[in-house]
Amino acid sequence: MRDAALLVVLITMAYNVPLALRGLFFARRSDASLRTQVTRDKRPPAPLPAGWSVFALVPCLNEERVIANTVRALLMEQPGVRVVVVDDGSDDATAALAAATGRGRITVVRRAPPEARRGKGAALNAGLRAIRSRAREEGLDPARVLVCVLDADGRMTPGAAARVVPLFEDPDVGGTQLAVRIRGRRHWALRCQDMEFWGLSAVGQFGRVATKSVSMAGNGQFTRLAALDGVGERPWSDSLTENLDLGISLAVRGWTVTSTTGAYVSQQGLTDPRRLLRQRTRWHQGHMGAILRLPELWFHSAAPFRARAELTGYLLVPYLTTLPWSVLQQYLLLATVRGHAARLAGLAGEPVGTAVWKGLAWYSVSFAPYLAWGLVYWRRSGDLPVWKALLYSHAQVLWIYLSFAAGWRAVWRLAARRTSWAKTEHAEEPLIAVRPPAALPSVTTRHP
Repeated sequence: MRDAALLVVLITMAYNVPLALRGLFFARRSDASLRTQVTRDKRPPAPLPAGWSVFALVPCLNEERVIANTVRALLMEQPGVRVVVVDDGSDDATAALAAATGRGRITVVRRAPPEARRGKGAALNAGLRAIRSRAREEGLDPARVLVCVLDADGRMTPGAAARVVPLFEDPDVGGTQLAVRIRGRRHWALRCQDMEFWGLSAVGQFGRVATKSVSMAGNGQFTRLAALDGVGERPWSDSLTENLDLGISLAVRGWTVTSTTGAYVSQQGLTDPRRLLRQRTRWHQGHMGAILRLPELWFHSAAPFRARAELTGYLLVPYLTTLPWSVLQQYLLLATVRGHAARLAGLAGEPVGTAVWKGLAWYSVSFAPYLAWGLVYWRRSGDLPVWKALLYSHAQVLWIYLSFAAGWRAVWRLAARRTSWAKTEHAEEPLIAVRPPAALPSVTTRHP
């Protein structure tokens, strides 16, 4: 068991350490540093660079609690961005609130059963049809049109779209994924989620910039329309993680996916344990199911070797690290407790100072990765003192059990061939202040 544990540790380090180091280097030398400057930028949001069009695509199902704020934020803080809201068969006031908030300046795509409620991918494809139609009507070049996917509770930093567009001046770039933050971080569970997204996940994403294989995350996802067209009529699949699936499809066709520290997207977190477990189970199940695309990635792909290698490592993470470690960690923990108990029983002749130093050494080795994680998060967050960041880093030792439980639950669902999923519900937030929006095209309501 110890040899197996050592093997898992070595595999984890071989994949994650270079990724983290590249990510930290990228963040420090790029346009925003580890303490993201956009949170302190009080200037008016920048307009889109000339010659570019950006459509924000927002799929919704019963999102009356948050959709008004999302539309307001897009109109106020992303000048020139056109908004397309897809009402996927809601039975609440989602569509009416979106249209009223947009005041004739957004497109609302209404879907009704039996076409509606067939998954997020189907809703996105329906919204994309409206965008393609508008692009054809206006004679827009698909290579200079970007589609930004936002969750119904997503809110990008002001001027984020204008910061992202220059990345697509490189004709090889097919997609860009923004890093994610969690709002309402005073709650301990939301802070743990923000530490997970803004610390470990964001740095890992920045590390993937070097391999040009940044993982698509679904919220704050920008894709070139020409790249979506190359994937097919319906580029988003029925996978539980249609975002990851799209990223693989882009890589297979030779497109680069990158990221930036110059902007981010924020979203709500979850505090209810059952809903949190359900959400993470869906993510794990989609991630684990994506391994079926490995043959396509290696034998029918235009992706460079480094992108294929990194994506392969990423797809194997649940199988080589998460699931094995969920078992091995418990064995090592039990063995450690037994060893300390035996040592304490024989402490009669050992000096107290020696015992203390041994204990500190064990603590430093055991918790070093989590302490490093806490320090990285402290440097990046800018809203937490270092002692609290280190305290939360210890909480991550327990928080990781959520991934263990979700991983094994996903295994069970895969074995049972269960693909149904429950939408994550969002909490109501106070309405944000309104400023006069920039002129945008008038609304077009479609019923595909």
